[in-house]
Amino acid sequence: MFFHSEIDRVYLINGLSRSGNHLFITWLISSFDENEHVYFLNNIYPKKDFNLYHQNKINTKRLINLRVASRDNEDQGQYINEDIRKKLASKKDTKDFLEGKVKKANVLILSIENNFVNILDIFEKKFTNTKKIYKIIVLRDVLNLFASRFEAEQKIIVELKKKNPNFKWHTYETDLLTFGYYVNNLLSSFDKNYITYNYNKFILEQKHQRDLAQKLDIDYEKTMITESKFLTGSSFKHNEQNKNIYKYFTRWYHYKDNKLIKFFMENDELMNLMCDIFYFCLEGDVLKIKDMTIHFKNIPNYSNHISKKKNMLKKKNISEKIKNKMRK
Repeated sequence: MFFHSEIDRVYLINGLSRSGNHLFITWLISSFDENEHVYFLNNIYPKKDFNLYHQNKINTKRLINLRVASRDNEDQGQYINEDIRKKLASKKDTKDFLEGKVKKANVLILSIENNFVNILDIFEKKFTNTKKIYKIIVLRDVLNLFASRFEAEQKIIVELKKKNPNFKWHTYETDLLTFGYYVNNLLSSFDKNYITYNYNKFILEQKHQRDLAQKLDIDYEKTMITESKFLTGSSFKHNEQNKNIYKYFTRWYHYKDNKLIKFFMENDELMNLMCDIFYFCLEGDVLKIKDMTIHFKNIPNYSNHISKKKNMLKKKNISEKIKNKMRK
């Protein structure tokens, strides 16, 4: 079992889908040399792939068939930029690693999506012979995150309905349950035991990238930002001009009438946090993103709108917990 192999560095990553997970992961992989043969398991399912909560056994066949991203361009690796893909181990070497035949490895990256942060702690305890483990939380402002999820979900459903007109499955739980995951990740990001990748800050400033590289013990000068092609692809284009970067913060506008988006915008405290943490400052029909100001027409001033429903954040004291974390 590879949990007992000697591994120099293990990167455990958790984030909601459409938070910029693969933008971050490919950037991380790009920092390593080709001879380091990085092992990468993409978007694992803890229960199905590892049976962590029951038998605590690894479903090696499932991991190899569905989760491995290698340099061979025939599995998950095909969605990664060719220059970065070269940094990954081959599929055969990864198979040997997963079967416990490789006793020593340089780097393992294991990514998880749509989960509570404690899943990182559960995995951390499984590794018995690792020099250093990095637990990383991937975050994005709540409005553009959920808007991106809505859009990606619709693309997937359209394609699947072409194959099966009666198809009714939904890829993402874009509802308040998923918001519970989001709040858990946001709260945990104030815990010094975790490293936070802030999507908004990452694409706006090099300082965040440099600080992140230092915490991850990688060489910032070697890193590359590339476009992701996983699943529905990334909304981020690596060659985007700064003048067009605002569009990564305005996706929510297309869904401004969505009940969930309205729910978020009606909560002043939540929106203040988005401004403080993600540079996403919405005031009426004006959006301020660091040194950019964007004006919208005919946008209701949701910050002044009185909701008839009880405020979920106040009801559960979630916002107070976040405020207390920020004060520490």
